[in-house]
Amino acid sequence: MNNDELEQHTPEKAHSSRLSVMDAIKKGTVTMRPRWHFILLSTLAAVGAFIVLLALVYIASLLVFFMHDSGAWFVPSFGGRGWFSFLRSIPWLLIFLIGIFALILEVLVRRYAFVYRKPLLLSAIGIVAFILLGGFLIAATPFHRQMKFYADHHQLPPPLSFIYGAPFRASPPPDVYHGVILAMTADGFIIVDQNGAGTTTVKVNDQTRLPEGVDFSVGTEVVVVGDRLGSSTVQAFGVREADE
Repeated sequence: MNNDELEQHTPEKAHSSRLSVMDAIKKGTVTMRPRWHFILLSTLAAVGAFIVLLALVYIASLLVFFMHDSGAWFVPSFGGRGWFSFLRSIPWLLIFLIGIFALILEVLVRRYAFVYRKPLLLSAIGIVAFILLGGFLIAATPFHRQMKFYADHHQLPPPLSFIYGAPFRASPPPDVYHGVILAMTADGFIIVDQNGAGTTTVKVNDQTRLPEGVDFSVGTEVVVVGDRLGSSTVQAFGVREADE
């Protein structure tokens, strides 16, 4: 069909469509809804999108906090073994929840012109960037640390107490240790575990990876990846300070 034929058919199709709609209205198969109905739906969608967005930021910050708290957040600096330990420590349940909430948010915001006029990938990238930024900012505050303290002492009502419990926290790999140096030794140091698991003697040798140097002292918070030599002794594969 050439352009002339298209111009002739388009008005005819538009007129036919209008007649079909008017005919459906007269027959009662199409119901006219008041304007307030659409305003209410838009308002509910906006409120729902805002709540889902807040939930996403909260979950993302919780994920960062759990990784930071276990020490797994810092182990990629030890190379391939560190990355393997990092992937084993990811709370995949939180990743799943982030994916579900992100899909819900995308569905809710697609009804607005400023979103649906943009490519799906572009709007998704914008949402993810906002969530990550908000998550890192919240994780950098004492908020989750205080909430975890209350949860451990049974001072939080459900479901908050459940969120900070074991189902959402991925247990750190057995070769990752996170604690504060209690005392220095001739070939390393002794750390007291951050989560109250006791003390661990860490041995350091020439093969130990020290990406941030060896400036350790009593009171320094460190992350160690290593192999157990006994019930409470570890030969360190890598040691680094845990940045606050």
